[in-house]
Amino acid sequence: MSVTSVQSTTENLSRHGSNISLSCHSLSGSVDESLGSHPQYQDTILTIEELRAQLNSCFTCGVSWSEEHVSLDCSECGGYSLTRPCPLCDGRCHTVWKRDLTMSHASGKARWNGECGLSCGPTLDESLVPALEKLRATS
Repeated sequence: MSVTSVQSTTENLSRHGSNISLSCHSLSGSVDESLGSHPQYQDTILTIEELRAQLNSCFTCGVSWSEEHVSLDCSECGGYSLTRPCPLCDGRCHTVWKRDLTMSHASGKARWNGECGLSCGPTLDESLVPALEKLRATS
């Protein structure tokens, strides 16, 4: 809608005694003028590539995860970029987990999505029980 169409609508409404026409006209004029002249809004338009680069970067320390950069002392980085070995078995299952970008950014801590490839095997407790029984029998 152009400014001229708003003005003609304003004139028509004002003939009928409506107060809404004045507020609509003054609001549309002030929004158009303020967005164009306010320094905060001049350089905020990002391309898709720039947005993707920003989302694939750490919001806390600023390193680029897509370029395999990390900060070892940053909790949002967590010592890894966009992928990491399985944190449940320290990579013994050879499964690669992917960073949960949304949750990592929202919480300020590294969050990962994946499943351990060894999780269907025996748990640590189940594998320790026979070893502990052998240890008791020999002592």
